Amino acid sequence: MSPRQYAAQILALRTKEERQQALAEVPEELRVLVKDHVESAWNLRARKKKP
Repeated sequence: MSPRQYAAQILALRTKEERQQALAEVPEELRVLVKDHVESAWNLRARKKKP
């Protein structure tokens, strides 16, 4: 699975605890990249919500 696919699955989760657990289950060699994808997506969502 690609880092973007992992990130998409993590972003679909409802709670922060679920997202943290899912990130911990990502293979170690991809974890930093997946975390960057998730953080980037959250930042984009936050910017879109601002008026």
